[in-house]
Amino acid sequence: MTSPLTDDRGPAAEHRALRRDTVLVAVGQLAAVVSALLVAVVGARVLPTAEFGALSWALSWLAFLAVLAQFGLTQVATVAVAQRARRTHAALLRRLVLAQTVGVLVTAALWQWAIGPATAAAGTPPAAYRPLVLLVALWLPAAALGPVLVNVLRARARFGLALVFGEHVRRVVLVGVLLLGAAGAAATLSARAAVAWTVAVETAVVLAALLLLARDTGPDAAGRHAARRVPDDGPAREAPSGAIGSAAGSGSPWRLLRSGRAFALATLASVTLPQSGVWLLAVVAPVEEVAVFAVAVRIAVLVAVPTAIGVRTLAPRIAAASGAGRLTALQEPVRRFAVWSTAATAAAVVLLAATGSLLLPALFGPPYAAALVPALVMSAGVVVNAWTGPCSVVLSHAGRQRTVAVSALAAAAAFAGLAVWWGSAWGGTGVAAAAAVAMSARNLHLARAASRSLGIRTTAHPTRR
Repeated sequence: MTSPLTDDRGPAAEHRALRRDTVLVAVGQLAAVVSALLVAVVGARVLPTAEFGALSWALSWLAFLAVLAQFGLTQVATVAVAQRARRTHAALLRRLVLAQTVGVLVTAALWQWAIGPATAAAGTPPAAYRPLVLLVALWLPAAALGPVLVNVLRARARFGLALVFGEHVRRVVLVGVLLLGAAGAAATLSARAAVAWTVAVETAVVLAALLLLARDTGPDAAGRHAARRVPDDGPAREAPSGAIGSAAGSGSPWRLLRSGRAFALATLASVTLPQSGVWLLAVVAPVEEVAVFAVAVRIAVLVAVPTAIGVRTLAPRIAAASGAGRLTALQEPVRRFAVWSTAATAAAVVLLAATGSLLLPALFGPPYAAALVPALVMSAGVVVNAWTGPCSVVLSHAGRQRTVAVSALAAAAAFAGLAVWWGSAWGGTGVAAAAAVAMSARNLHLARAASRSLGIRTTAHPTRR
């Protein structure tokens, strides 16, 4: 999130802060996407195809499990820290860490003794996946806590530090480990060794972020507050009773976990599209095909960069306008965003179609030329999502979290069924088609819901004259 739009420092200072924070968020998003692409490029080049498929399986499950363990605490952290006085942040940070610890322990146990062994045994072959089950469990604390700490930093206007500790850290470390291993290994580099080293380094980085944040929230710290409206030493401006930022809503770790339920449902369901296609495909296809599909997913994520940047830029404006009762004033900026992101995304898909047959083998190696078709299929769904605009953000930031959560659950269920069905018949292309259909249907529904319930048309429609 960027700084709130209502600021008592004057319009010029407010605009500069918003522009600075938006640039930092955009740089972080680009770093995350580029680093994800680098993981695919380097992993495909230095690992055997089977080992890269197993690594992709572990990374996809880690992303899913981290969201499950967070239980909405990433969003709760942003709201609670931004709405409460700075002097309360040290205690709030302790509660967030304790709540996150509960989520990690429960999720790690569920993975280690139930989900992990079952999904590894269902893989083809199981021996490719079993060595990574324990390592994923050990990776989970850093993967879950890191994003929560990043959101706390952003809520305290530490956007620069949030960028340093962002989601790209894991991928940069993994790329470095793969390159060092490939350069110095006498034998073939394994996914297990790469993951083990990455777990150790990323855990150290997250601990450093926690220590830095604990110091920043201490009584002698001079940290800034994202809201910039709450006095440093005065009483906190209370949110309505039961709200996330109120004393009732953030008074204990258990209340924090309960506050995150609506966010957790939507985020957990959304993360299955299309990332979980990697582990669903592992059940119905050989590990080599899983590796190819993982490359296709990375390409589709890269194509979605214009939409992701625009959503993160508009989100704080939408929240502020909704709180001030002037949401319809954002109709034109939302429309312009949808038009811009649709044009940029469509151009990227056309470029991919024209150059992909040469570009993919050159970047990833000859075996990954087959990733072009599933990448194009998923990218078609990304174009639809760009055309529908920031519909999910408009709804969730205007108090329609239930609508967003239900649609995410329905889309995840549809994707799971279609991915198993079509994946069995057409492999990675079938799973890609399932992701495109589920994503497109969900966003078309949310765009219609935003228009009907809030009077906001989020789609890339022409200007009415």
